[in-house]
Amino acid sequence: MSKKKILIISLCVTAAIVAGALLANGQGVKAEMLAVTKGEIQQYVEDTATVECQNTQTVYIEGSGKITEIYFDTGDAVNAGDLLLSLDTSDSELQLKNASSQVAAAESQVTGTQINNYSNQIGIASAALEQAKIARDSAERNFNTSQSLFDAGMISTEEYNKVKENHQSAINSYKAAELGLLEAQKGSPEYVKKGYSSQLEQALVLRDTILKNIDRQKLISPISGEILENLIEENSILTPGAPAFIIGDTSILKLNAYILSDESYKISLGDKVEIRGKYLGDNVAFGKVSKIAPSAKTVTSNLGVNQKRVAVTIDITGDYGLLKPGYNTDIKIITDEIANTITVPDSAVFDYKGSSCVFVVDNGKAVIRQVEKGLEGSKSIEITQGLNEGEVILIKPDNNIKEGIKISPVK
Repeated sequence: MSKKKILIISLCVTAAIVAGALLANGQGVKAEMLAVTKGEIQQYVEDTATVECQNTQTVYIEGSGKITEIYFDTGDAVNAGDLLLSLDTSDSELQLKNASSQVAAAESQVTGTQINNYSNQIGIASAALEQAKIARDSAERNFNTSQSLFDAGMISTEEYNKVKENHQSAINSYKAAELGLLEAQKGSPEYVKKGYSSQLEQALVLRDTILKNIDRQKLISPISGEILENLIEENSILTPGAPAFIIGDTSILKLNAYILSDESYKISLGDKVEIRGKYLGDNVAFGKVSKIAPSAKTVTSNLGVNQKRVAVTIDITGDYGLLKPGYNTDIKIITDEIANTITVPDSAVFDYKGSSCVFVVDNGKAVIRQVEKGLEGSKSIEITQGLNEGEVILIKPDNNIKEGIKISPVK
C-alpha cells in the first residue's frame, strides 16, 4: 500500500476518533451555523466594458490640397457648423475669376439678343416698310395713269401689262416688309436665343461647380461635442476621403461590452447594470442594456484565445463621475433579482437521494430537510419551500455530519 493511501486512511480514522470523542463527551460536532433570514438575491453576468460617446463621428476631408490652418485640436469643444480647418483655395479662386468672366460675357450676349438686337432689327424693318410703302404708292399712281391711257387706246397692251406687273410687285414687296416688321417685333430668332442661353447656362454651371469646390476646402463640424482625436498635421497635403477628426458628444456616454456567448443568452434589453472601476473610486455608476447584437463574433482575448462574444451596448443612466471615452470599466449586468425572499449560502445546500436538502439544527441535532430551490446567485440560493425565517441551518456541512448527530456552534 502506498504512503499516500496510508495517510488518507489515517486522517479519516483520526477524524472519526475525534468525532467519536466529542460525542462521548457530549459536546457534539462543532459546525458553522446560520439563522435563516430574508434578503435579496441576484443573478448577474460580470465582464468589462469600454466607455464611448453615444454619438461619435469621424469627419473626412472633401476637398484636396495643402492645409492652411487648423482651428481646433484634441480636447477642444466644438459646435455643429464650426470651421475645423481650411485648405488652400488659390487655384480655385483663379478658376472662379475666369468662370465669372464667362458668365458676364454670356449674360451680355443674352441681354443683347433680347434688347439691343431687338431694337436694331425693328428699326431696319420699319425703314424697309416705309420704303416699300413709297414704292407701292408710286406704282399704284403709275398703274392708275396707265389704266386710263390703256382705256383711251393711247398705250399698247404690252406697256399696260408691264406697268400692271410692277404695281403688283410693289404690293407684294410692301406685304413682305410688313411681315418683316412683325418678325422683328417678335425678337431675335429662337435658335439664336437658345444658343446664347445655353452658353450662359454652361457658364453658370461651371461657376457653381468651382464655388462648391471652394466650399469643400473648408471642413465643417457636423455635430457639437469634443475633439476626441486629431488625425492630421498642419501644412500636410490631403486628398478627398482622408480622415481628419474624430468628434464625440461627451455629454451622453455609453458602454460597449463583448459578453461570452455562453452567458449572453441570459441578458435582456432593459437589464440593470452596475458600473465600477478605478476612475469611480468607491462609487458605483448605473446603466441599462439598450442593445444586444443579433449574432456573436470571434474576439481574441488578451491571452490570444479566440472566443465567441456578443456585443452589448449599455446606456449610462446616472452620474458619469470621472468616466471618459476610452476608459475601461467593470460591469455587473443583473439578469434577475428577487427581494425579501429566503436565501441561504450555496454551500449549505446539497443533494440527498435526488433532492435538494439542507441540515437544520433542531434541538441541538442535525436534521436533514428537503427544500425547493428558486433563483441561484453566484454564492447564494433562494429557498422557495422547506425553510422558515429564523430557523438555524449548517453553513458548510461535511461528511462528518450525519442526521441526528449532536451539533455545537463554532465559537
